[in-house]
Amino acid sequence: MVTSTDKTVATPSDIQSAVAERAELPRTLAGGTRSMRAAGSKYLPKMQAETTDAYNLRLNQSTLFNAFSKTVEDMTGKVFSKPIVLKDNVPAQIKTFAEDIDRAGRHINVFARDVFRAAMVPGISFILVDMPPQVTREDGRPATVADERAAGIRPYLVHIPLERLLGWKSETIEGVEALTQVRILEYVSEPDGEFHEVEIEQIRVIEPGTWRTFRKAVSGDKSGEWVENADGKSSLNKVTLVPVYTNRTGFMTGTPPLEKLAEVNVAHWQSASDQRHILHFARVPVVYAMGFGADAEIVIGPNTMIRSDDPKSKIGILEHTGAAIKAGRDDIKDLEFQMQAMGLQLLVPNPGQSATGEIRDDSKENSPLAMMAMSLGDAIEQVLGFMAEYTGLGADAGGEVEVNTDFGIKAGALVDVPNIINAQSSGLISRDTAWTELQRRGFLSESFDPEVEAARVAAEAPELDSNDPLDMGE
Repeated sequence: MVTSTDKTVATPSDIQSAVAERAELPRTLAGGTRSMRAAGSKYLPKMQAETTDAYNLRLNQSTLFNAFSKTVEDMTGKVFSKPIVLKDNVPAQIKTFAEDIDRAGRHINVFARDVFRAAMVPGISFILVDMPPQVTREDGRPATVADERAAGIRPYLVHIPLERLLGWKSETIEGVEALTQVRILEYVSEPDGEFHEVEIEQIRVIEPGTWRTFRKAVSGDKSGEWVENADGKSSLNKVTLVPVYTNRTGFMTGTPPLEKLAEVNVAHWQSASDQRHILHFARVPVVYAMGFGADAEIVIGPNTMIRSDDPKSKIGILEHTGAAIKAGRDDIKDLEFQMQAMGLQLLVPNPGQSATGEIRDDSKENSPLAMMAMSLGDAIEQVLGFMAEYTGLGADAGGEVEVNTDFGIKAGALVDVPNIINAQSSGLISRDTAWTELQRRGFLSESFDPEVEAARVAAEAPELDSNDPLDMGE
């Protein structure tokens, strides 16, 4: 535990550390095979009596079947199968900003997609509405909005991943919990000679109306300590950091919405590693010899003859029966089915009831993924409101947006879809029949093309012995 005397501006808060720790497994899975191998024995235990060399060989032969990342990509794709709509009450100036929302060329739809995908992994991510430093007037007076417009200064959005938010403070102001301080880890580039740049780590502290940056001192009495590097004032007396929740647990906190899927994906990683390892030994038969002396020279191969004076001598080959291989493959297939079913849960609505007690099929509004999409919409409206304030249009003048929720599996498909997948993987129905039935139940979009998907599946097929066309590729 970090004591109060050891804490610095760079020390993550206890709450933020707990949220980041909960997200470590999903974040590692999102990094793919490379990240899982780098994690080593944390997610792939070393066997008892296994040497380090043998373990490293097994680790480097293991390949991740990344159902977790594929589910994140698929669900993000469903939300953004239709673009975000800026409604009529969004000011024209804000609509212009939306064409290059981050001053790096990204349209608001592209930026929002990246933020949503990032939030799907840990359950939360953040958007900072930033504003370049105010211009200085010749008469020394504070710059006006008109001055900033003339200088081309305007607000823009910055994505802040969970791990880069070190801490925050809040207060209840006029009945609403509002941020009063945030600490953000940043990386800035500075020239390093004529052809190179050096990346410098710094921490930005934002409070209502002010900001400061801290960097580590490289010389002097405070070498290695975080010291203030710069400061300035903001034209908005607010902390303009907005959380994007996909699984909210409280103000500024969340947990991974696909945490259970991540745990099963790790089990698959371990089982697949065992399977790859046992196949290595099963494919290489072991030759044994009985009744030969210690000095006997035995050469096995064509155009050779082996002789022995012992009538009980024997030479043979030990081969694996294959039972363990089949059991391992069955375990892998079972885990893949579980992951497929878990991914579908985000599309299944929590059915509501009408006044007459009838079950309503309103998956557009009630499915977990739809709720995440609506949360994204709330966040986008909030950041547009901050942008409007920065440009002098007034508080809450950013207007409204509409995020796509036109997806989801019909309530009756809660049982149907997993059964269809199971029937196909068991060989009871064909791949094309399974796709047709999934499309009919809303799991696959109307634009789904079986031929295109078949080509994609073939290209993404994992190396293990699996040709199931509904498998999730790496």
